[in-house]
Amino acid sequence: MEKSWKSRENLNKNELAKLEKDGLEILKELDALAKKEYSEIDPMDIERLKWAGIYTQRPKNGKFLIRVKLPSGKLNTSQAKVIAGISKDYGEDSIQITIRQCIQIHNLTLQDMPDIFQRLHEAHLTSVEGCGDVPRNVLGNPLAGVDPEELFDTTEVVEQIVEELVGNPEFSNLPRKYKISVSANPGDCGFAQINDLAFVPAILRSKTGTEQGFHIYVGGGLSKEPHLAQKLPFFIRKEEAVAVARGVGIIFREYGYRENRGHCRLKYLLDDWGVDAFAKKLNEIAGPFTTGGRTIARKWNRGVFHGIHRQKQEGLFYAGLLIPSGSMEASDLVALAELSEKYGDGQLRTTNSQNIVILNIPEQKRNEFRKEPLVKKYTIKPDTFTGNAASCTGNQYCSFAPIETKKRLKSIVEAMNERFPELKEPFRINLTGCVHACAHPQLADIGLTGGRAKENGEAVDVFTIRIGGALGKEAGFAEVLAGRVSEYHIIDAIGEMIAYYVEHREGKELFYQYVRRTGAEQFQKIVDKYALAA
Repeated sequence: MEKSWKSRENLNKNELAKLEKDGLEILKELDALAKKEYSEIDPMDIERLKWAGIYTQRPKNGKFLIRVKLPSGKLNTSQAKVIAGISKDYGEDSIQITIRQCIQIHNLTLQDMPDIFQRLHEAHLTSVEGCGDVPRNVLGNPLAGVDPEELFDTTEVVEQIVEELVGNPEFSNLPRKYKISVSANPGDCGFAQINDLAFVPAILRSKTGTEQGFHIYVGGGLSKEPHLAQKLPFFIRKEEAVAVARGVGIIFREYGYRENRGHCRLKYLLDDWGVDAFAKKLNEIAGPFTTGGRTIARKWNRGVFHGIHRQKQEGLFYAGLLIPSGSMEASDLVALAELSEKYGDGQLRTTNSQNIVILNIPEQKRNEFRKEPLVKKYTIKPDTFTGNAASCTGNQYCSFAPIETKKRLKSIVEAMNERFPELKEPFRINLTGCVHACAHPQLADIGLTGGRAKENGEAVDVFTIRIGGALGKEAGFAEVLAGRVSEYHIIDAIGEMIAYYVEHREGKELFYQYVRRTGAEQFQKIVDKYALAA
């Protein structure tokens, strides 16, 4: 394929390397790389391994993670057992569910990869393009097909987009990652406005009747400079979704920025073009599309599905289990898979809140399911703070994060559960280890970004605090409070902020609603009491 951007000036080093060799070519070289020492491998080939879903981990000594992609979180029993087996044999018996519904296995070597890839292939799983400047895992409704609230089942749409884009050389050299979300659930469980392209449920009324389809958003993203995706004017029919995904990908490929790597995401192109120009170009490339329609939207469900709830299928239920921070032993994944066989039909789903859902439990088996020891360990009725928290990998594996995250978040939410047992409304505390914001601190009621600094001459973990984030109909990023709070004071600072909110809120007003109504001034005063000296 002709690379129209190859003659541009000031291409960054990654772009020059991609012109020399496409990232997908690394798939042909895995066997050869497996025979090399880590120190012998070209650093750009280490970068290209991302196209295989293989990512170097901390410390950079030859250990890697692999990111298994699960579109809409779909997983069956046999696949879960294969993933667990890989982790048991090669990955120190642990797995992590990511905030994009993938499963990561850590502590692998390149020597392990030929067997791992063979196992994944036989299980109809893939890690291809789990990382890199490519279409990433397609995020979706984990209840697709069983959700009594969904406008329609999006399973086929997601499968068609994946088939069209993933592993396709037309889209294997994008300026940066391309994140797509597809959901017909009105509670925005696909986190539409932080994706490069998102499909949300919509209806179009005309003289001939009412059609079900999508509205679309483009240009969302977090990291250092968060952007909410912008709505385009089109009504997209289900059969047009693949054309839209291709069209946005083509625009990104041909016109996206490839110079300053920190300024290459689609959100920057949309900023400069504007919504009207972007919509016009998409219509030219992939349309024509109908305009109009009405978005079907309710309160944001935060991607949380805890408990046992009715499916759209008569007499069947799904069970949402809490996997704290998405971390679990591989043996427990096997046990959950076996539970899904015992009580359902062997179907599980991962969520973008880092949890697991078991589908198709008959009504008469619900009480017996609740009594299972594993259901007590991975509860279906978590405490308020534990059940809504999220964290990134942290410095256990990530080269960017200077702090540990998962144990730290556990200590914070457990303290809040103890201090505020009466608070039953959802409260989201997210902890991310660095400015890349993998745990979505901008979307939390209280979002924490970790760092390191000195307090009284001692190097300590410190946290920047954001408050008041949410998605859905009331989408808005959390406001950053000035100052940083050390690990020794963070629990008290958060506790005092929540206590103030509980005392002064109106009725069952949620925290982010209270912050937006009253402002951040009082919370800034609380942080000032605990913040490091300037």
